[in-house]
Amino acid sequence: FAEPSPASPPPRKFSASTAGMAAQAKRDFAAGRLDQAESGFEQVLQQDNTDVVTLANLATVQISRQEYDKAEANLKRALEIAPDDAFTVAALGRLRFLQGRHDDAFDALSRAATLDPKSAEIQNYLGLVLSEKGLRGPAETALRKAIQIDSSYGSAHNNLAVIYATQTPPLLELARWHYQKALAAGHPKNDDLEKLFARKEAPTK
Repeated sequence: FAEPSPASPPPRKFSASTAGMAAQAKRDFAAGRLDQAESGFEQVLQQDNTDVVTLANLATVQISRQEYDKAEANLKRALEIAPDDAFTVAALGRLRFLQGRHDDAFDALSRAATLDPKSAEIQNYLGLVLSEKGLRGPAETALRKAIQIDSSYGSAHNNLAVIYATQTPPLLELARWHYQKALAAGHPKNDDLEKLFARKEAPTK
């Protein structure tokens, strides 16, 4: 999974100092400072422990830290308050995927995609789950939808490259095109994919 971006809260009753704390926690998460991000979101929740966005953001950090039990508890609280919040439902789908519960992940991400059909991130995650379930055609459809929504979404380009390079027969030219798009968008180099390109393109004796 690519790391998701924390959700941006709508205008609300937070004080300026609390809003600043939430913004700093988001910056810490983006910079990979997970300890600080978790602490920051926890401090925001001390001001309002029913804020759905902060609960989901904290769970997102905890998923990245593999604190799955904590993440699940916070997602459960958020969904009790706002059962139709797309970001929270999608976070639950990511959690279920990482727990190896692929059917549950598919159910959650499909629902999230219905709630927010313009989210490239959700389509990307849905494509990953479908690919893991062996459903390459639907996975390709979801990933292509992700890049239709956001043509510069590097993770979706990378995931499409993997699908095209590993199918039978492989579509190496198309795979390499999407991989170059992923790199141009800032996606990290995929060593496994590059090795696959080199192996499949090596001349046979």
